[in-house]
Amino acid sequence: MKKIIRSTNDLLLAILMGAVAIFLLVSKGIVTGVENGLGGVWAQASTYIHLLAGILLALSVLQLLYAINFKGDESKHTKLTIPITREIVVTAVSLVAYALLLPILTFFPCTLALNIVLCGTYAMKENQGDPELKGKLPKKQIIAIIIYSAVLTVVLWALFTQVLKCVLP
Repeated sequence: MKKIIRSTNDLLLAILMGAVAIFLLVSKGIVTGVENGLGGVWAQASTYIHLLAGILLALSVLQLLYAINFKGDESKHTKLTIPITREIVVTAVSLVAYALLLPILTFFPCTLALNIVLCGTYAMKENQGDPELKGKLPKKQIIAIIIYSAVLTVVLWALFTQVLKCVLP
């Protein structure tokens, strides 16, 4: 197997992306269409879900090709390594909480909180390299994160509601 697979991580990623793409393409559990068919094919949600699923499937095939070792050199094989860092855990937990709380708390508070948490987490990671800050956030940076997050939330709201005409929770 080591001669066939160059990177186990790439192989796993290709399999997972392909599975999600196939699920999106064939699942009957996803509400994708407009019941009355008004607006034509470009107004149907299914058009975009199938388009994204097709792109994801194509990328999974490319990832699979990248994972295969066509030369058969065993020395190029890399084992499965799943890096678990504080930033990855915070991001995953934040996204799950966002998905669960969005229908309850609505768009503005959830998106603002998500932006602040993610910006703060990755700013702290950037500050780890600075011997003076040692991974801490100074007040100036906290204020900048809050302002940036608020502006980003308003821009996202305007993009989705005004430009794309989406109804947000």
